[in-house]
Amino acid sequence: MQYPATDFLIIGGGILGAATAWSLAQRAPVGSRIRVVEAGMLATATTSQAAALLTRVRPDPAMAALVAETFHAIDQLNQVLDEPLPLRQVGSLHLATREAGKAYLRDTAASAQTLGLRAEWLDASAVNAHAPWLVSTSSAEALFVADDGYMDPVQLAQGYITAARRLGVEIVQQCRVEALIQEQGRITGVQTSRGVMAATTVICCAGPWSTRLLAEQGVSLAMAPVRSHYWISADNHDLFPVDSPMVILPDANAYARPEVGGLLFGLRDQQPVYGDPATLPADIHGYLFNCDPDGWECLESGYAGLAEVFPAIEQLGIAHYLSGISSYTPDGKPLLGQTAIPGLLVASGCSGGGIALSGGVGRLLAEQALEQTPFCDHAPFALDRFGAVDPFSEAFRIRCALARSNKRSG
Repeated sequence: MQYPATDFLIIGGGILGAATAWSLAQRAPVGSRIRVVEAGMLATATTSQAAALLTRVRPDPAMAALVAETFHAIDQLNQVLDEPLPLRQVGSLHLATREAGKAYLRDTAASAQTLGLRAEWLDASAVNAHAPWLVSTSSAEALFVADDGYMDPVQLAQGYITAARRLGVEIVQQCRVEALIQEQGRITGVQTSRGVMAATTVICCAGPWSTRLLAEQGVSLAMAPVRSHYWISADNHDLFPVDSPMVILPDANAYARPEVGGLLFGLRDQQPVYGDPATLPADIHGYLFNCDPDGWECLESGYAGLAEVFPAIEQLGIAHYLSGISSYTPDGKPLLGQTAIPGLLVASGCSGGGIALSGGVGRLLAEQALEQTPFCDHAPFALDRFGAVDPFSEAFRIRCALARSNKRSG
């Protein structure tokens, strides 16, 4: 099939590609042609594997602005979609007993106040009322942030896409971008499994596949494919009511939220667990990482700390395990903006926060593609902020994996 040239071509129909398409369609000049090209089906790769915690409190104001824009985007989408998006704005409960964890809670409370978000300290009885599965002690400190929430990541991506389609965005699925086309020093289109597609501007939102694709053009993305994984307990509706909040456990390096009658909980690997961007398969479902392929070592190492506050896990057991890929940068912030090659922009490296950041990422990329004034400071997300890197080297991939290991927030 012969595809006509387009003004903007977005590689990837996951959450970032979908959000960028919708933001572009709202801001681009009338008559602009926008196309999303997805290798498989929309939002079925890394987006579908996300735990999708929408935590608004971030110490970096620019990161906080991206998340705030996602909540604003959800409000906007609800005005144009036939059905409201299933945002569960149940808040987040942060619990700590150790000094390092308590310091994190105090920092979170201070950041919430700066951002104008609601946060309150809870006693043990209030903790139990919010989350019946969670056991607190007299020495514990607990902070509740009321404005946080979570939602199904695929439904949010589909919401962006549905709204984008209504504004004229073209969606091409089951079409893999195999290479970028560069002529006279700028990107002029892409080579796909269905032939050449010419474009004035190309925005790469291809997740972990972006590294290899852009490396062929001499662009080294400072990110690595790192394991994100979580478990889901057996059902117990008394312990896990649907309106209970997300829980962040900095002492256990864990997070949790209700999920279809059970509890979804994630533990962060203390050893670096990462993949190779040069050999990622087209289908990453079931992808095995460099070590601990089934997550048992991570679960065993974090089990004692988790069981201290979640003793019911001993009786409930584990019903499901899901392992996915997150593109992590050394500082845990995304890679957003214009590359050194004219006509080529990137949105990737969201470090496990792509769902929460999606609305802000989409708006920022749209504004940069249109050469408009960005709505927030984009310097923290600059592609070149780490200097020259080799994303295929093992040392660099370990560096990125450690960014996930050291993460304390949701």
